[in-house]
Amino acid sequence: MKEPDTKFYIESVSYRSFKELCDACRSQMKIGMSFGSPGIGKTSACFRYAHWPLVEANLRVRNGVPIEPEKLSVCDVLYFKPSITASPTRMRTEITILKNNFHDAKMRVLESSEEWAAARQAKQVDLIIIDEAHRLRYAALEEFRDLQEEWEAGMVLIGDPGMERALARMFHFSDRVRYIEKFEPLVEEEIVLYIDKQTEIMSLPKPPDEVYALISEYSRGNPRKLGHLFALIDRLLKINDDLVDSLTSEVVETARGMMLTRTGRLETLTELASAV
Repeated sequence: MKEPDTKFYIESVSYRSFKELCDACRSQMKIGMSFGSPGIGKTSACFRYAHWPLVEANLRVRNGVPIEPEKLSVCDVLYFKPSITASPTRMRTEITILKNNFHDAKMRVLESSEEWAAARQAKQVDLIIIDEAHRLRYAALEEFRDLQEEWEAGMVLIGDPGMERALARMFHFSDRVRYIEKFEPLVEEEIVLYIDKQTEIMSLPKPPDEVYALISEYSRGNPRKLGHLFALIDRLLKINDDLVDSLTSEVVETARGMMLTRTGRLETLTELASAV
């Protein structure tokens, strides 16, 4: 999966399942839920599905000239991440303002060409994605459900493990949730593809098999951990370019020892890390 500091995106099995979940909720105007461990790639999947970086760029446009208007014209997904302390009323206000700004950005595009005349009459939002939904209390969830029905759109809740059990206890709301799916880590083949792409970007030779096994073991398919690990690897290789110029097991183990999220007891860093 894509993290902010990567230059590629792995369309994993989990992303394709997430895409199918969103498609179903959007077409049927129902509520779905996707949950998974932190760093597993849920937010990146949301951004990719909603084309949200493009939407955000257009929301910031000040001169009235749309960015990639043809792509923006087909965007119909609203992404919203509620703040921790906001009240349900404030969240409703914030997401309504976001929807209005989103509508205005699209209308600037649609009104610029007659070929999109039919699209001007269509709904501008068909799906609402609520990220970090595990933060929400019952009243906030009901507020979003009211908006979902009012706007006649689908809705997908994104959250951490345990959210599905918490929602199950909210009987009136959980009865409205049609689809629920766990967002899984990258599988072995996808981890290999991730490593190959990173080494290509870093202009490194193909590493030995044991390096693939180590990285897979340390990251457990978590894209955020993979991103942190390769950032440290890149730093080590640049600082010690006179000592090592390839991705070895020693480099991987040293980088892993520098990670805050490593498992096991605190290890003593090797001499390679001492140069950092």
